[in-house]
Amino acid sequence: MRILNSFRTPLVQFRRNLWAQAAVYSETGDASSVLRVIQRELPELTNDEIVVKMLAAPVNPSDLNQIEGTYPVKGRFSIVAGERVAVGGNEGVGVVTAVGNGVCDFAVGDWVVPRRAGEFGTWCTHTVVGQEQVTKVPLEWRHNVDALTVGSMKVNPSTAYRLLRDYVDLVPGDWVIQNGANSGVGRAVIQMARAIGVRTINVVRDRPPEEYGLLERELRLLGADLVVRDTELSSDTFKTQIRALGAVKLGLNCVGGRMALSMTKHLSAGATLASYGGMSRQPV
Repeated sequence: MRILNSFRTPLVQFRRNLWAQAAVYSETGDASSVLRVIQRELPELTNDEIVVKMLAAPVNPSDLNQIEGTYPVKGRFSIVAGERVAVGGNEGVGVVTAVGNGVCDFAVGDWVVPRRAGEFGTWCTHTVVGQEQVTKVPLEWRHNVDALTVGSMKVNPSTAYRLLRDYVDLVPGDWVIQNGANSGVGRAVIQMARAIGVRTINVVRDRPPEEYGLLERELRLLGADLVVRDTELSSDTFKTQIRALGAVKLGLNCVGGRMALSMTKHLSAGATLASYGGMSRQPV
């Protein structure tokens, strides 16, 4: 995961107006082609609005899919300086720097995150949002968790939780197999599964031996039981290893294509495959 950090200047007060920077797009397409940084004037606060200074905003694959126009949640376009644009990003954390007269639940200094994906673009230095568009971060979290972690908690960990809870009644000792195991969701699945006693088989793309060794150790430290290269899924050695484990009740797919098909062959009879992404852009 990369954290957006391309803005060069902070919020600027020019006379009585506030200016900020934002990464925007006016048409859908490849992010490297359509995304650009602009400076925009923030609107004056209404009674139920707050000013948020963004502290951290991650770049998720779904953000890029949204810019491409292929994601179900579409960007929110508005008129800025006479042009229709949308601000990129759906996740992040910010600190409240000003509140409207009618705001009662938020105060200057509070940390907030978007209430839902698509509420507002987070790839900006500052923004003005309605108080109903954000959720306050508990004060005690700020003593133990940094802004980078809080800013990336909304999408990946919650997805991992739902994947482990919504499709199969897993009990301690059950096995789950997933591809994209080193992704944000994959890492969260490993940790949450370990916490509830569920064991994981974690498929990652093949890479040079030294690089693979480092990644395998990293995932095992998070709680992974098995780590396997995608090129090993069809090997006799891996098939024998899987048969010795017992039932694999749940498969988690974020890649699609040939890797998903190879992984699915190792699911037990009656198991469930949950697909939540398609990074290969190939059908399952």
